[in-house]
Amino acid sequence: MKRTKILVQYIVLLLFVFHQFKSIAQTSKKYTQEILFTNENDFYLLNYKDGYYTNGFFIQYSKAFQKNEKKVIQRFSLGQKMFTVGNRRAVWAWLEPFDRPYCGYLFARFTNDKFINASTLLSTYAELGVTGDLSLARQLQEWYHKKLQLFNYPYWEKQIPNEIGLNVGIKYATTLNLNKNKNSIFKIVPVANANAGTFFIDANVGAYFCLGAFEENENSVLFNAAIDKQNKAPKHKQELFVYFYPQIIFQGYNTTVQGNIFKKETNPEVFIADVKTLMYQQTVGIAFAKKRWTTKLEIIFQTKEATTQLRNHNYAGLHFAYRY
Repeated sequence: MKRTKILVQYIVLLLFVFHQFKSIAQTSKKYTQEILFTNENDFYLLNYKDGYYTNGFFIQYSKAFQKNEKKVIQRFSLGQKMFTVGNRRAVWAWLEPFDRPYCGYLFARFTNDKFINASTLLSTYAELGVTGDLSLARQLQEWYHKKLQLFNYPYWEKQIPNEIGLNVGIKYATTLNLNKNKNSIFKIVPVANANAGTFFIDANVGAYFCLGAFEENENSVLFNAAIDKQNKAPKHKQELFVYFYPQIIFQGYNTTVQGNIFKKETNPEVFIADVKTLMYQQTVGIAFAKKRWTTKLEIIFQTKEATTQLRNHNYAGLHFAYRY
């Protein structure tokens, strides 16, 4: 009951914040900028589990441009991810082993999304990140556990230590031309990603299977692209669709599991592990967008990320965006 009450209070707070944005909204229908808030947590599934990728909070500012007759969206993001063992209570009671490294990851990212045409996206990013106490993950978890009168488990001394790293990545997505009817209610959008740097080396391939009322990719909330410099008339008064997004992930290196890529960890207090080279992840989501507002709800299933993990993982994501 306490978790349900906290969830309701959190959603009410978010609705209040967006109501304040709305009260000062501009009257123009030409929206070129967007603020996006995202929170990911296994708590939202109300399954009384709190582990592995246990919390992620992100804020993103985006602005649309027109360059060489192509739509471009530049984005600036701040985010924090928090990782722990799968079941802290079981570890505390000596019923389960320590099965995933503790790690906090705090980052700043710049993304350049270029739409080659209405259906094709080429995205690149550069990201500066930190781990350890620099990420503020331990401090944040201990603070809100104290505020919510939850028990604090003394495992953060085993976390991946302070490191600073840089990563870059590229993403390509395009709609398969299975149906030339622009008013079709179904589309498939294959996606390929690759990331490299001092923190993460990986690649993944997948595809969105979308059903409902949606815009072309360059104007769709599927890729957070509902802002536009040219104020093009949308196909629909609102977007409302469901989507299924399966992915195959190939991991080369993951600093939140393995620690520093250049230096072997020698501190016996720090717990590290090896990564699973091959992972599967699937996302089921629903998206709604009208005028200035976007809401998305996602439920994510992910197979084991580290070789030491005892089980797979599920979590949910809440997304709220405001355009102006």
